Amino acid sequence: MEMRVVAELTLDGTNLRIAESENKSDSLLRVFPDSYWDERFSRALLKNKYELTAPSVAMEVQSKVKSLSETLASFRWPDQGFTLSSSRLVVNDPLLDKNVSASLTDKDDVQRYYRYYSRGFSGEAETALDAGTYKFDMTLGASSKKLEVDVVEGMTNDEVLEAVRDAVNESSLPVQARIFKQSAVGSNPDDLLGIGSALAFSVNTAYVVTEENRGDSTLPLDIANKLSFRDSSGHLISNLDLYATNKPIGPAEEGLYNLSEASSGGPSQFLSKSFDANAITTLTTGDHSIDYTIGSESGSIDFYVEAGDDWNTVLNRIADRAASVSDKITAEVVDGRLVSPVYTGDDYYLIDGKALSLTAVSPKIGERLVLDPGSGLDALGLNVTAHPGADAQMTVDGYKEVRAPGEFALDRGRVKVELDGNFGDSLPLRVMDAVTEMEKNVGLVTDGYNDLRKSILPSEDLFREGFADMWRDPVTDNKVDLEWMGLKEVKEDKLLWFDSEAFYDALLADPDKVRDLLEDEDSGLFANWNDVNDRVIENTVRSYLIPETSLPGPWLPEPAPRTELELEVKKELVDTFEDSFDFDFDDPADDTGRLISTKG
Repeated sequence: MEMRVVAELTLDGTNLRIAESENKSDSLLRVFPDSYWDERFSRALLKNKYELTAPSVAMEVQSKVKSLSETLASFRWPDQGFTLSSSRLVVNDPLLDKNVSASLTDKDDVQRYYRYYSRGFSGEAETALDAGTYKFDMTLGASSKKLEVDVVEGMTNDEVLEAVRDAVNESSLPVQARIFKQSAVGSNPDDLLGIGSALAFSVNTAYVVTEENRGDSTLPLDIANKLSFRDSSGHLISNLDLYATNKPIGPAEEGLYNLSEASSGGPSQFLSKSFDANAITTLTTGDHSIDYTIGSESGSIDFYVEAGDDWNTVLNRIADRAASVSDKITAEVVDGRLVSPVYTGDDYYLIDGKALSLTAVSPKIGERLVLDPGSGLDALGLNVTAHPGADAQMTVDGYKEVRAPGEFALDRGRVKVELDGNFGDSLPLRVMDAVTEMEKNVGLVTDGYNDLRKSILPSEDLFREGFADMWRDPVTDNKVDLEWMGLKEVKEDKLLWFDSEAFYDALLADPDKVRDLLEDEDSGLFANWNDVNDRVIENTVRSYLIPETSLPGPWLPEPAPRTELELEVKKELVDTFEDSFDFDFDDPADDTGRLISTKG
């Protein structure tokens, strides 16, 4: 038996009903779908889930995003091109990252820190050299200095070595001399052969000329970096029996370096107080002088002040004079801030000003710039903010090393460590096989991606549509090539599986393609993940949750749409409802039976 459903209403005392046709239109079916109440209750359940778990889920996902970001940062491609057998990577302890910059030196730029050693001498024995003045030339690249040493009767070998050391260290060339004492070969630098007292001559690798920093030099790199010694009067160099160290062959050695007790140091620097550039100077008219000492060099920076000079004129005059008296001092007028004289009381305001900066240029070990302003120059305040300067120091595998500047060459120059900060505890720095390290890190990144995906999927309905796909899209966009490289989606949850053997084969076949697949700025998987991570961390995961207004209880008004699709569907339903019930209440009679009177 067919049941007909009617809707009744009362109009001016007359009962009217809407007689339903036997065949409902599709539009009306869409108005009251069968799943309507299921949707209402499912929304209520989702609201309950949202209130109970959304904050904790957002925190967990945020943690996984940060973890993936940190793991991605650990992946690095070798700096010096790529070969399966000889590529290396320098890996810092995380605590070293902010204190050192470690890298491998390009094979064409490798230079030893220690360039020459002398033979070993019995330090306490009297020198075999005759008394007199000995002269020799020391040349580094295109620069040469004439040095001399006085030998007096009865000097010991140690005293002669000290005299040579001091003459070299007081020169303007960036060459450093040091005396080693060892009772067995290998107790100091491992290729120092002399037993007893020996001289070592070094050039800090910070001064090595490369294709990038050679400037206007036309010398071949091997000549530009060559250190040499030649007797010009007497046979002092011949007596030292110097021998050059050999450059290393092959890639950096895999190994561990323990770094500790590090202080970064820096050159001596003086900064004056800040002055209003246009204000008339308070220095007295006439001649003034600032005495200076740096290493064995000393002199004075002389300048004058004329009536009516402003501070900008005076400061620039001092800077020009300082730069001209010594190539070991650099001077410039820099921007500064000073208190405005217009405001008094509790409030004060800063205005732009100018200050004088004086800095030691490429100081050698132990070299400090000292200034002694003459009478009447207290107003400059040069010694108020003075940085006295210090050598960089670091203990490497138990040996304390001192450098100026703070660049340390390890593994015979193949590993460069630039000291940026201070630390005390022993921290490891490793040189590792690049393929092994990259395989490990790609595996760790894969695990990080899977952990993130596992944390999102069980609560994906709490996030805006497409949230999980922000990380998955770069995978599907390069699906075929990534599978070739060893990354493949598996299982129902579309997690990633990493095949290390396929990764190795891909590196062997086309390393440039592998690098592009991972690191290309536009399409690289890791590059895209980094962009997504940065964006999500900046916005916070919580901002990607669905709006709480979209989750009312079952008896409350229809929830607000969450997506563009829902907005369109809602609009369509409203239009359909309005069209379906568009009848004329002024004319209730209808031959079709849509509205009929039920009175008596």
